[in-house]
Amino acid sequence: MMKVQRPLRVALMDDDFYSLKWNTALCMRDPRTTVVAETESPTALLAQLQQETADVVVVDAEFSPEQGGLSELLDAARSAAPQAALVCLTQYGERDVVDAARRHGARAILLKGEVRMALVSALATAHRLPLVATPGVLPHLDGEQAHVIPVWKPNPGLTPQIMKSFWLRVFFGMRASLAAEELFVETATVERYVNQAYKILPDHWADDAYLEGVDLNALSAEDQAFLWFTLPPRMP
Repeated sequence: MMKVQRPLRVALMDDDFYSLKWNTALCMRDPRTTVVAETESPTALLAQLQQETADVVVVDAEFSPEQGGLSELLDAARSAAPQAALVCLTQYGERDVVDAARRHGARAILLKGEVRMALVSALATAHRLPLVATPGVLPHLDGEQAHVIPVWKPNPGLTPQIMKSFWLRVFFGMRASLAAEELFVETATVERYVNQAYKILPDHWADDAYLEGVDLNALSAEDQAFLWFTLPPRMP
């Protein structure tokens, strides 16, 4: 595979602080993306887009009404970042939200509860393709052709014990000794579980087509495992 020349520059806006921080962490942890703007309001996002170049602009579609409307935000974001792919994250995926997103140039409409850890795969796909959606959005697209990001699920080969160890050690970056204290096991047990995860994750359950342009050989075993963990599952 080719080595990525540079990560996609992502601007994020979500008035839910915890959702914003979660998505920022995902984009910063993934070698395919970096975060150039992280804001809680449309006004702050547009100000940042005047100063930063973004390849992808991600907005929460259901931000507080007093901060304006989705249509106005997308139009303004398009003016501020004309080359960027506009992405809408939605909690509920209601028809009026989907209609507004499509009318005003969104290239991806993603239900938060469906995209989950596969956010970066969805953003990278939206940067390449004209329309990307998660399954719950499709009924409101009225037959419009879209690339479908499958609902993210953890690899079924990961047992609860392996999952907990992997989550603490790889995603949250805890030292093995601290993760062991958290899980009330020995440090060697955590290390064993994480090594098992490294072997399980590249088992072709996840769709490695989303790794186009990524040189896995240039990444550490931990970073490779993180990518495999976040990929959407293969379509049946």
